[in-house]
Parts: sequence; C-alpha cells; structure tokens
Amino acid sequence: MAHNTVCGSMAIGRPTRQEDFRHEPPVISLAGEHYFFSGPIRSYGRVHELASKATNIDLDHEYGGKSSEYLILGPDKRFFRCTRSWTGQVAARSTGDFEDYEEIGDLFSENDVECPLFLYFGPNRTFYTRIADGTEKWKLSHDIIHNGLQTTAHATVSGVKSLWLGVSCAWVAQYRDDRFQFDLKGQYAGLEDTLRKKQEEEVCIAALALNVTDGSSYACVFEDGTKKYEAGSAGFDGKEFERWCDENFKYPQRVRYY
Repeated sequence: MAHNTVCGSMAIGRPTRQEDFRHEPPVISLAGEHYFFSGPIRSYGRVHELASKATNIDLDHEYGGKSSEYLILGPDKRFFRCTRSWTGQVAARSTGDFEDYEEIGDLFSENDVECPLFLYFGPNRTFYTRIADGTEKWKLSHDIIHNGLQTTAHATVSGVKSLWLGVSCAWVAQYRDDRFQFDLKGQYAGLEDTLRKKQEEEVCIAALALNVTDGSSYACVFEDGTKKYEAGSAGFDGKEFERWCDENFKYPQRVRYY
C-alpha cells in the first residue's frame, strides 16, 4: 500500500466569505530545541527549516493579519502545519512530513482534513489523532492503550479528548468528561505533583506539551490559570510564555474575586 508521507502544500478553498478562528483553543508543542505556541491572539516559536523558511516565527493574529496558525512538532523534524486566513479565496494551507507516521498522512488525505481536532507525534513512531468527524487513529503501546485510552487492543474508538505522549512511554490522557489520568514513568520532574494536585481539585488541563525528545522539558497550562513548565532543551523564555498564556487562554475555572 502506498502511504502519504509528505503533505506538500495543500490549499483548501473557502465555502464562505469569512471565518473566525478565535474560538479554537491554544496548542503548545515541544520537540528537542524547537517549540511552538499557537494561540488565537498570538502564535510564536522557534522551529526547524522544514516547517518554516523563517525558523523564528512570531505572528500577531489581531493586528498583523486575520489568521490562525496550527503547528505540531514531532521527533526527527516530523511536523504538521495548517495556516488559515479569515478572509480570501483560500481558507487553509496545510503542509507536513509524516514519514514514520504514514497512517496519519493516509487518514488526513482520505478525509480531506484541513486541521485535526487533536494531533500528537510521540517518540518511537507512536501517535494519537482525532479529526472533525470523530474518527480516531493511534499507534501506541499496550500499556497506553489499556491505561491511557482505557480501551482494548482491537478497538477503534476511545473516550479520550487529548493524549500527550513523552519519552520512556510517558503519557497524559484527558477524557471527554474532562477527567485526566497520567503516568510520567519517572520523567518530566516537577510536573507529576502539580498534575496530582489539579486532579484532586478537579481542574482540567487547558494545554500540555511533553518534549518528545527530552524527558526534562515540558509546559502545562490549567483552566484555572496555573502554569507549570521547564524549558529544558527547548529553551523558551518562561516569562514570555506566561504572558502568552494570559493573552490567549480564557481560564474558565479561575476563581475571580470582585
């Protein structure tokens, strides 16, 4: 079977005159020394040359052009990127490299996927993705299928909303009822205590990235406004990341005092 390993540059036409993507949640991604933070207000990061000619990206979506940027980084410079403009004849341009993750390329090609609801490239060719019609696809260890997806080896659907994958088979799963479970396998020091505390407080994860090549680098944002991160090899500036979070997340579980 021929697999779709590279999505060259696919342009998708617009059925309506204008679209607004500000309702879509921010997404964060870490892979080695590269990182990207996608948000409705601002998207920025340092990426490799295959994902962008300009490896330092900083996009103002409010005043620098009405658009959205979705970019997920994986090991060995694998990636998926979708750039969408609010107006114009072309709704979206997608590009990516799915070598070692050919099943993702096949799924996106067969279903004309503009931008998935969720995508995560894990280490050792593992992945999880879900597209707009609810179809899921994954390649995972038995442990993650059983304990993370909480389903069987031959299942094709799960109750997972998001599944983040890390080194040494570490994982964090958030379900569609907003519960989450995790097993960090001794990696990403400092994150486990925070996850456990928020689990007890019934606070949801808003966004998370486990660096897929570095077990000490991560970034996590919770819906009460809590942020926990360790830049590690990705080398992003923590204070800038915190400001970006406050600009782009709504924090629906934050306790507000008047």
